[in-house]
Amino acid sequence: MRLLSDADALAVWGQIAPTGDDWDLKLDEIPADVERPLAIALLRAGNFACAPQQPARDCVRPLFDMPEPVASAGLGDPCLRRLLALWAIDQLEPEDVPTVSAALHAIAALPPPESQLVAAAIDVVPEGDHAARLDMIATAYKAGQSELANIAVTRLDEADLIDAVTRLHIDGALDGLSAKSQRKVFLGAVVDEALAPKARVLAIDELANVDAQLATDVKAALVKATAAADCNVAAAAARALEQRGDKRFVPKPPPVRTPAKMMRALCVLASYEQRQSAGADSLLALFVAPKGLERVNVTYDALSDVDDDGDGDPHTKHVIDLVPKSEVVLPEIEDLVRAMTHCKGTTCTSDDREFKFVIDGAGRLVRLEVVERPPCPHA
Repeated sequence: MRLLSDADALAVWGQIAPTGDDWDLKLDEIPADVERPLAIALLRAGNFACAPQQPARDCVRPLFDMPEPVASAGLGDPCLRRLLALWAIDQLEPEDVPTVSAALHAIAALPPPESQLVAAAIDVVPEGDHAARLDMIATAYKAGQSELANIAVTRLDEADLIDAVTRLHIDGALDGLSAKSQRKVFLGAVVDEALAPKARVLAIDELANVDAQLATDVKAALVKATAAADCNVAAAAARALEQRGDKRFVPKPPPVRTPAKMMRALCVLASYEQRQSAGADSLLALFVAPKGLERVNVTYDALSDVDDDGDGDPHTKHVIDLVPKSEVVLPEIEDLVRAMTHCKGTTCTSDDREFKFVIDGAGRLVRLEVVERPPCPHA
């Protein structure tokens, strides 16, 4: 059988008519001489997005496994087509890859929870074609496949790793490089707002430990990074400078204490104190009113049926304390740092808690509520 075009091949797919019940058996019956044209035509036809993107809202459980096609699923079903696509990619020869490059990039651009098909699209690119493989990895990374892309990028050589960090902002590529041998790359990473914060923090830590004293170029990069949009990066830079004698950027209340500026300073403070050694004094006292800080803890007990505190909800319990200024500390520091990346106004939310900051007219922190969130209901 000769298939002269994609249209011919797709017509044959219509005759094969795989379903969710028998697709694997029908693939086994395809003659070897038409496997490649059938594979190429299927990949070019696309439609492999099996799992719809989930809405960003509370209590939406993430998908970890791709749905299987139902038994009656036909050739137009994306969940069946993704299984056929895995077979199709496996049929490709190296010389076929450029002819289906656009199709492979469309697959690489599929967001999580898809991973198997994305990995196959990357792996089919010949290892010797560094530029094409890196380009495919970059497509996956932009689609939110950071874990998969960061694993794939480690197989590249040093020149490609440098390109991945500096041009494509793929954070995992920095793990394969050294601050001693690639100083310029690490200096650029420190101030690269397009790079993931964890990579920038890694660059800060490694550069700060290259020399006993901070070199001029390193110090300049750290000073610039103290103004980074991400609080973790700003705090890491401030901490590195402070440990080497430059205390100018240690977190403190801003000169103009608007709620927004105070929240930014508190965000940096939380990340800064997360990096301190155990037992170090908290700087939170600088932010609170002279009378101290009103601390409200709201715990949640799903099994409780008695409204002990009279708030109308038997599952919650409020405890209010006035903490003296000399004793204030940031609560639940690990979770607070996570929450500070998800703030609306003066309320920051993690999966487990809400942190509500109350700032008075003078720009002082007077109240902090830590509210346990109820668990997501089971499906």
